[in-house]
Amino acid sequence: MKSKPTLSSIEGTWRFNDNVAENFDKHVNQSIPHYKDIQQYVTALSEWFIKDNTLIYDLGCSTGETIKNICKLDVSTNFKIIGYDNSNKMISLAKKKLNLKKSSIKNGRIKIQLKSLDVLKIQKFKKSNLFISILLFPFLNLFERKKLIKNIYKSLSPGGGFIFVEKIRSKNSHFEDILNQMYFDFKLRKQLTEKQILTKSKSLRSSMHLFDQNTTQALLKQCKFKNFEVFYKCFNFIGYIAIK
Repeated sequence: MKSKPTLSSIEGTWRFNDNVAENFDKHVNQSIPHYKDIQQYVTALSEWFIKDNTLIYDLGCSTGETIKNICKLDVSTNFKIIGYDNSNKMISLAKKKLNLKKSSIKNGRIKIQLKSLDVLKIQKFKKSNLFISILLFPFLNLFERKKLIKNIYKSLSPGGGFIFVEKIRSKNSHFEDILNQMYFDFKLRKQLTEKQILTKSKSLRSSMHLFDQNTTQALLKQCKFKNFEVFYKCFNFIGYIAIK
């Protein structure tokens, strides 16, 4: 019987298909430095924006890990979380992880809603106090990022937060080489093979769009975010918190 291909052995252009979804949680822990820590940081930062009847958006929610962590917070407020992902399989796995029999459920003070939808097709979000996006931006070009960030800013209440994690290029080619090679060493320590690393890299050639830190910060300013700060940085991964 032919074995099922692993996430890192699939050739061709990267797609968030069913196989990627099924292996996603294992893959991100092998591929993203301090991924569990990032989840903890994002969850902790969320506490500053969860007020009574707060609406939270998780854009590109994948298997619902961030939503699960936020629901475990020791807060007494009522709030709603809406998770979007354009993969039906991801949403299916998120429902399973969150023990949801339906796409929308109210569990005591928390209401969770999951939708399979391309976030770029959303014309207007409901008024919200918090947007979260972990590793969605690397798969959006500059025009798409600007469109989405503008939409987020318009939908945020004053004082609301936008927390996002992305992958970037270094501003200097020498540092780019150093950080990339350190990142490859990290993957090898996580027991990925050289072939798996190369195959994954080739598959991302036409689907990943990376920019340097200056470009991201300029984009935030263009979309009217005046207050933002870096809360995480390792190799070519970076986390921002922006406040309206």
